[in-house]
Amino acid sequence: MATLKVLNPVAEPVESHFERAVRPASLEGKRVGLYWNMKSGGEAALDRVEELLRARYAGVTFARAQGSVGFLMRHATAADAARIAAECNVVVGTTAD
Repeated sequence: MATLKVLNPVAEPVESHFERAVRPASLEGKRVGLYWNMKSGGEAALDRVEELLRARYAGVTFARAQGSVGFLMRHATAADAARIAAECNVVVGTTAD
């Protein structure tokens, strides 16, 4: 007689919890990182963010960043994230789509 083993194909959900980053009271004099993963349209959104923030906050500067992994779409590694965090006070990122 054959034995039939039935498996449940439903995956258990993975729960993650991250503390929100502390927001600065103002962006005046801060360095803002603009992260683009190279998806179409993301660079236009970041251009607009930069334009609006420059008009609103005195002395704000910007640094453009991309991930180091991938070809048509770039992913940020932990090292990329650490480098960007060390260079910037805050980061705005786009994924487009």
